[in-house]
Amino acid sequence: MNPNYSLFLLHAKIDEMAKFINLGKFIQGEKNSIEQIRSYFKINEWAYKRFHSQDGFMHFRIAKNGYFTDEDVYHQPDSVSNFIKPGDVVVELGYGRGANLLYLAHCYPDARFIGFDLYPLKTKDVPANVTTFQQDYSSLHQLEDNSVDVLYAFETIVHNTDKEKIYREVCRVLKPGGVVVVYDYALSDRFETYDPYLQKVITLLSKGGAAAMIESLEELNAHYANCGLKLEKSTDYTRETLPDLKRLERKAAKIMKRPMVARLMFWFLPEQFVANIILGYLGYDSGNAGIGTYREWVLRKP
Repeated sequence: MNPNYSLFLLHAKIDEMAKFINLGKFIQGEKNSIEQIRSYFKINEWAYKRFHSQDGFMHFRIAKNGYFTDEDVYHQPDSVSNFIKPGDVVVELGYGRGANLLYLAHCYPDARFIGFDLYPLKTKDVPANVTTFQQDYSSLHQLEDNSVDVLYAFETIVHNTDKEKIYREVCRVLKPGGVVVVYDYALSDRFETYDPYLQKVITLLSKGGAAAMIESLEELNAHYANCGLKLEKSTDYTRETLPDLKRLERKAAKIMKRPMVARLMFWFLPEQFVANIILGYLGYDSGNAGIGTYREWVLRKP
């Protein structure tokens, strides 16, 4: 689809939704405190299982062939596997339902895996080489300085307002030469450069996922540098996520294009569930227009 047409659709969608939704309540106020993030994932657990993966993967698929397949969900953990060696200590921040952590642990039984998340790991099939901690990962006090070989985080650090607090802790626990692999969202430009409509879109996308305000690529790269991490590679995978985003947009559109149904659903359903529907409705056009980007960063501790 033409990016300019997606920009037109985003403006039109904001106007149309404003006729039957009080968008202000999804924009105002804090949406990403620890308790709000925990509540968001509890409320949307069914949606993640239904629309992302029955196997527990919670990240977007990177479609290598231009169309959606279930196998594309392995791109992110497979990219991390390129850096894992026998005997390594590997850490995941925000393991979610545990799919990436368990997949890699089974692939590398001679490595040690440690996961941090706000929720406990809900499975009995945990390999002996996996340890998990239920906590906010902005503090990794269980880990000693210079003790981790590989650390990764998929679509989770976006939830946090103070990213430098996290990356300073990451840099502390990494061994010299240790690798960080991050998949997350970034704006192409700083928030203030966008028109009021697109600022509203960005805010709805951010709040819809219980995230902090999405930051620009420039700002995120500055966080890494400020915390002592060296950028080794940055890859834009936005185009590859569009088939997955379009799939979710179609499902959300079935609700949004029936205002009476949408009004009733939004009246009775939890706010965080409704906000996630709005995110799905706006995500594809934001990515296609180049406003929001989906990226891989490979970072290293000097």
